[in-house]
Order: sequence, then C-alpha cells, then structure tokens
Amino acid sequence: MTTLFDPSSSFDSSLPSFDTLMTMALTNPEGFERLRQQEVDALIASAPEEIQQRLRGLQFQIDAQRQIHKTPMGACIKISNMMHESFAQLRELLSQFSQQRAPLIARTSEAPSSAVLETAEIIDFPSR
Repeated sequence: MTTLFDPSSSFDSSLPSFDTLMTMALTNPEGFERLRQQEVDALIASAPEEIQQRLRGLQFQIDAQRQIHKTPMGACIKISNMMHESFAQLRELLSQFSQQRAPLIARTSEAPSSAVLETAEIIDFPSR
C-alpha cells in the first residue's frame, strides 16, 4: 500500500530529515521555530505575487491558532477544521456555479448551431 506522505523522506533536499527535525523540535524549539518560519516565508515568497498577500493572511490565522491553543493537538484540530470549512465553502461555490451553468448548457446544446448564427447582426465598417 502506498502512502501519500513518508515522514522519513524530505520534500526539499535542503531540509533536514524528519527525524532530525523532530529531535530539533524537542531539543531546540527556538531553532526549530526559526527554521519553520524561514521555510514558510520562502514558500510564500515563491508564490505568484498576486496571491502572496492572501497566503500571508492565511498564515497569520494559522499562527494565531497555534498561539491560542495550549496543545499542538488542539491547534492541529482547529487548523484542520479551518481547512475543512474552506473546502466546504469552495464545494458550495462550485455547486452554485454548476447549477447556474446547467440551464445555459442545456439551452445551447438543444438549439441547432444555425439558430445562433441567424440571430447575429453584421455591422458594416466604413472603409478608409
């Protein structure tokens, strides 16, 4: 069975291994936090400029949840709930869009293509 995430492998070869990161988190939490923040900042900086502000806002919300909750598990559950709420909103928007498009698709697929052309108006442009 294949797993989606193998903690022993690293997504970025410049990052230490999972075991090294876990040891660092336990023995040097300040250093681990600096590394985490550097990686988050680098990832946001690598995103297209038009979405960087949104990503910074999202990261602010994530960091706030990490500070509010007394345990990492509590923060993880809250952040996971935020993600599920976001997906639910996206699913609702996609559903609404699909429902709005469905009548348009049905109408255009039933009408012969020549009917659309018959209603077109040709405009003459003056020659130069």
